Amino acid sequence: MASMKYTIIKDISKLRTTCEDVKTLEEGESIAKQLFEALSNSKYGVGLAANQIGINKKVCVVNVERPLYFINPKIVSSYGQIQFDNEGCLSFPKDIIKTERKNIISVAADNFNGISFFSCEGGKNDKLECVCIQHEIDHLYGITMYEREIK
Repeated sequence: MASMKYTIIKDISKLRTTCEDVKTLEEGESIAKQLFEALSNSKYGVGLAANQIGINKKVCVVNVERPLYFINPKIVSSYGQIQFDNEGCLSFPKDIIKTERKNIISVAADNFNGISFFSCEGGKNDKLECVCIQHEIDHLYGITMYEREIK
């Protein structure tokens, strides 16, 4: 089966819209599959939100150490602040900025049983994964990395 070609949305006004909830797990899993395929075509990306490929639904994927996907995710609690010095985005490929993110987050998603916890306190990949999850969930609510930038 041929790989589909996905275009990454670079228009910030389109990315500043809150996505709609996914109605069924099957719909969310189908979108997640498309996101993983689009992400696999990226040389540097470790995460992608549905609105970045033109699907206005609350689904995102992260693939730092293992592939994770989130259907209708919400950060339900967070703790502490960290500075992340090299945040980038596939929608803004030339920009690397310094951001402020949460140190520990708990996430609820329709495809999880209960709450999942992510922390920046482990190794380098734990920090990257935790920041990436925050970044991708932000996309689903119309927030870009620029709203988290430390000036």
